[in-house]
Order: sequence, then structure tokens, then C-alpha cells
Amino acid sequence: MEISNIKNMEEVFPGNGFAIIKKDEEYTIEWPQGPFDQVISYPITKELADKAMKSPKDAHEVKIYVRTGQWPVKNTEEEEREQVREFIKKFPELLIKVPDNQDLFTEEELKELLPLGEKNLLEEE
Repeated sequence: MEISNIKNMEEVFPGNGFAIIKKDEEYTIEWPQGPFDQVISYPITKELADKAMKSPKDAHEVKIYVRTGQWPVKNTEEEEREQVREFIKKFPELLIKVPDNQDLFTEEELKELLPLGEKNLLEEE
């Protein structure tokens, strides 16, 4: 086999609902889309190809990135914790109804929030 033929060979790495195509040192990701399962293809880097092959979740994120140019928004544990804290601040009676919620706040915050929670509970009755 001539060297030029070897150089132009394609390698296909099948994934779950997508494929990574490597030709020379260039990568593309392809998957069927639309009502007729038309194959769409996007050029990607080796790093994105590696990420897509890690897990179905990673592949989904890469597909979103190549279509939109943005990574999907992920809530970190800290962001989720802050969202719960903000919700409880609006409904401080949840600190009394669900005492474990108190672990999300400092003693100083609890001194402020617990009386509001007690007031809200009395108004419910």
C-alpha cells in the first residue's frame, strides 16, 4: 500500500447515537437529526473527540457545544446549595418544618431567619 493511501484513511469511532470520524489528524462528529435522520457533521478538536467518547453525557455536551458554540449550563453543588438557600430565605418557615435546612445557614443568619419563620407559621394557623 502506498503511503499516500495510508495517510488518507478514515477511522470511525462509533458512539451511542453518534460517530467520531478521524481523517489524517482532523476530527468530525456526526449524528442523525431531524425527521428523516439526516446526518449532520461538525469539525471538532481531538480534545472534544476524546470528551465525546467518555460518556453519553459528555457526548451530549459536545453536540450542544458544536451546534451552539456554548457549553450547556451546569449547576455545581455550590450553585444548587445557594439556590436552596435563596428559596428558604423567602420561606423561612421551612427552617422549622425541616430542621435539616438549618445546616445551610450560619448561626448569625439563623438568628435573623428563625423568628421570621415562626411568624410565618403563626400566620398560617
